[in-house]
Amino acid sequence: MCAISIDPHLRLFIEEPPEKAPDTSDDAGLATQFTFPLGQPISSIGVGEVIASASPLFRAGDQIRAEYFPWEKYAVFPNTAITPIRDTGRPLTDYVGVLGMAPFTAYLGLVDVGAPTAGETLLVSAASGAVGQIAVQLGKIRGLRVIGVVGSDEKAGYVKSIGADAVLNYKTCGDYASAIRKLAPKGIDIYFDNVGGDLLDAVLLNLNTRARVIICGSIATYSSDKAKGAGIKNLDTIITKEVTLKAIFYLPHMGTAIEKDFFQEMTALVEQEKIKYKLDVRDGLENAPQALVDLFTGANFGKVIVRA
Repeated sequence: MCAISIDPHLRLFIEEPPEKAPDTSDDAGLATQFTFPLGQPISSIGVGEVIASASPLFRAGDQIRAEYFPWEKYAVFPNTAITPIRDTGRPLTDYVGVLGMAPFTAYLGLVDVGAPTAGETLLVSAASGAVGQIAVQLGKIRGLRVIGVVGSDEKAGYVKSIGADAVLNYKTCGDYASAIRKLAPKGIDIYFDNVGGDLLDAVLLNLNTRARVIICGSIATYSSDKAKGAGIKNLDTIITKEVTLKAIFYLPHMGTAIEKDFFQEMTALVEQEKIKYKLDVRDGLENAPQALVDLFTGANFGKVIVRA
């Protein structure tokens, strides 16, 4: 059995490549511009079981995780490209679920960038999604007042059930800035942004002095024509407030102290049943493309994984 993680950032890797590709690596050797080659499988973070091994480091039956797991039932990896999953008693899918990349991203953003103080107000967009639902719960655990933004009443009910103090349905709330101000009359101290676009612009009008904005995703604009987009209009409002905007990406933090802290805290919270994590599981690799499309229409509910 294998399971692959379906994540919005994959959309960035299926753009038509430029006529002349620039240097694609930064100083850390990380890809800064990449597209999946035509005719070859897309890759996701994934987990699976070894069925045969020529390496002394792995044997048949071992469970492994790979950052670049092809969308195919069988794949060959060099031993440097996979990480063993030690027997913890947890289901294999937990390592693309509640102990996977998306919850780690939520932890990284809130703890490292958000630097929360009890009593502050946290706003989380895409609050029922893979990252958002963990950001909501970690915020409550740290004593924050949490407001979630979602796209349906069903998702609003779920976000309230995991602890959010208030929920905003962006499809029915009318003017975003006014709706946010109504739910957070004292302003926003931390914004965990998973969507970008007009919602980010509206939040900028509601930030407190020295607020922190965690730029995690921009799902509202991944498929847009950047040349025709209006862009963010309210950046000037944050200058005198000394607001911090910082983007996060999980990959440079793999294997670091903060990832170890994440595994320790999240494993304990899961075992104590203090964390809920909704999965949207699709069976069959043939359903992976539609699963990716569903992320951009709101048809998913929870963290999307595909089992094969």
